[in-house]
Amino acid sequence: MGRRHNRNRVNAKGRNENSSRFVRLDYRILNSNAYRSLSPNDRSLLVELIMLYNGENNGSLYLGVRDATHRMGLADLTAASHSFDNLMELGFIELAQESYFSIKASEYSRARCWRLTWLVGPGRKAPNWTFLENEPLPKTKARKRMERGLKVLKAYRKARDSGQIPVLDSDMPDPIRPAIMRAAVLDSHTLKASNGSFQPKGRITDSDTHLATTIGRGAGCLLAWWHNDRMFKAWIWSEMMLAQSMEWKSA
Repeated sequence: MGRRHNRNRVNAKGRNENSSRFVRLDYRILNSNAYRSLSPNDRSLLVELIMLYNGENNGSLYLGVRDATHRMGLADLTAASHSFDNLMELGFIELAQESYFSIKASEYSRARCWRLTWLVGPGRKAPNWTFLENEPLPKTKARKRMERGLKVLKAYRKARDSGQIPVLDSDMPDPIRPAIMRAAVLDSHTLKASNGSFQPKGRITDSDTHLATTIGRGAGCLLAWWHNDRMFKAWIWSEMMLAQSMEWKSA
């Protein structure tokens, strides 16, 4: 019980001590034209750079092309290098310190050092949101990628604001599912036998038609009665058999 209680312990800032770190991406970044123009590799590299930020080391984010290539899951060093160039050109990152490789014993090697422009930099350097105003050049792949992304976002916002977003949990019947699998109606307002209705018959029972036998002919006939048509057919059959037997006797 003690261990379970300690899991919910909070620190002086009111945060759970066992909570993990997370990467923050501001919606102003995600909705910007510059971000919409980024390729999947560019976005992956941006996430890797944000992952290096611990809240205090902006401007000291060391990441070289080779390490970035492996972290992005790529095998081409040129692709990662292009992603660095694209992020710098649009204003997402700045080069804080160039790479330095030396073979002297008194010195050391280091990868290039980066700074995220929308966060406070070293020496309390103010954030820079210039990428919100930057866009790729016309008639480029990045420009077309940006236009397609903005078009889809605009359609999504319009559908969201008008309440046309598809409903995940719906009671509408599935057109693909056969009707026999649909759930029966549990509460119906249709009249039942218990409240005075006449239930439909599941099958039609056998019935006999009747013929009208009249006395006399013409429209002035007033006397008549109804009898079963089966009796009429039996009488015709008996008359035919009687006539046939008379013919046999006369022969």
